[in-house]
Amino acid sequence: MFKQIYRKIHGRAPSFVTEKRGVSLRNPYLCHMLRWKAVRHLLYWEYEMEYRRSNGWFLPVLFTAIVGFLCSLVVRDPSPTTWLALLWITIVFSALQSAARAFAATDAEWLYMNQLVRPGELLLGKALTNTMNTLVVTWTGLLLFHLWLGWPAQGPAEGSTIALNTGFIISISLGAVAIASTLSFTAALASKIQRGTSLMAILSLPLLLPTLLVAMRASKLALLGEPWILLYPNWIGEIVLCALPISLGALLFPYLWRA
Repeated sequence: MFKQIYRKIHGRAPSFVTEKRGVSLRNPYLCHMLRWKAVRHLLYWEYEMEYRRSNGWFLPVLFTAIVGFLCSLVVRDPSPTTWLALLWITIVFSALQSAARAFAATDAEWLYMNQLVRPGELLLGKALTNTMNTLVVTWTGLLLFHLWLGWPAQGPAEGSTIALNTGFIISISLGAVAIASTLSFTAALASKIQRGTSLMAILSLPLLLPTLLVAMRASKLALLGEPWILLYPNWIGEIVLCALPISLGALLFPYLWRA
């Protein structure tokens, strides 16, 4: 699989000797621009390994289904805030499971990927994969909560029900993307350190707090039926929190990669 991706990106078979390209193994990242072809093939490789040849992607979905079913047995007719809190708890822990597996690889696999892609390309590819997994889990959890717990009553705001529900889904989706970006950043930093899972949990707690505050505020306003004009600042904040962790990771991850 690695050989096929390498051949598609570079047009030749893999080799650990890179002097022909004028690049030294000690400093193989002379060009810091992303090669979108490499990112695209990395996404294809993640799809092959994650969805077609593994059932690891199913674990967060199964966790979401179990938590939603247990909540339906314990909580009867929850209030909108309780319903939303249970949904976000499910999303966060499912995203943690997905991010913890994103950068799990042996030393041999890391060495081989060093010949395939640059660290920024790897971080972007893993972050996109983690984002897609988190969105799948989020939409699945939203559907199951709607089936088992019902859709909470919205406030007396002006506008159609479709518009109000669309604003809520946008708020939830942007929050899930921001959480996936933050967890991808912490997982990338912890991947090169022993006991990375513990370090990832410690790093994720303070970084997730502002993301969760903005995402929960946006989704709560949307769930209560507030007009979209009040949601725009929160949506902008969620978009900024999506891009900020990846930007910081692009600066810090190459140093850990070389080490």
